Amino acid sequence: MQLVENTNWLSMARLILSASRQTAFHVHYNQLPILLHCRHGWDRASQVAALSQLLLDPHYRMREGFSTLVEKDFLSFGHPFHTRCGHGEGKNEQGGDEGQLSPIFIQFLDCIFQLVNQFPDYFEFNPRYLLLQSEHIYSWRFGTLLCDSEQEREVVAGIRQRTYCMWEYLDSIPDLINPVFDRATSEKAGDLLMPLLCCLET
Repeated sequence: MQLVENTNWLSMARLILSASRQTAFHVHYNQLPILLHCRHGWDRASQVAALSQLLLDPHYRMREGFSTLVEKDFLSFGHPFHTRCGHGEGKNEQGGDEGQLSPIFIQFLDCIFQLVNQFPDYFEFNPRYLLLQSEHIYSWRFGTLLCDSEQEREVVAGIRQRTYCMWEYLDSIPDLINPVFDRATSEKAGDLLMPLLCCLET
């Protein structure tokens, strides 16, 4: 446990969830528009925007909605999966920038893992669904989470034509459905998930 704490991983997860909770709170209760901005615009902004929507809208807590959320706020928004994950980059390989490597999407999945543990009956998917996504970021089995932009995926590499879709694969596995999911509870009008930041798990 001490090794995990030394990485500040849980501190960062708390910050991301705190920003998401605050964003969702102001949208839901104060009906305020929110402008999210980080240095690059596609790391923390994508994490906080997507997590806020997950807290606000039960549709994104279902498998179909979750894939839409990732496609919208990470893939279409231009999250640089290739750069952040180092896909195909050898250490110190010419053109590779190790300073750009960062587990942004893994952090996002971990934050959702924390939410699924705190609110198990609000999510259609279980933690294994998130674990498989984290594995397939690096497996190269699916093109869904490859490349740095839509243009690279569609025009340059033609990823969708040459690879399988991760979402179709995940949807084909019945064991990824959460047995305690309660659609009626999840879809209660006015419900806003407010995670307890002191209860994060490793």
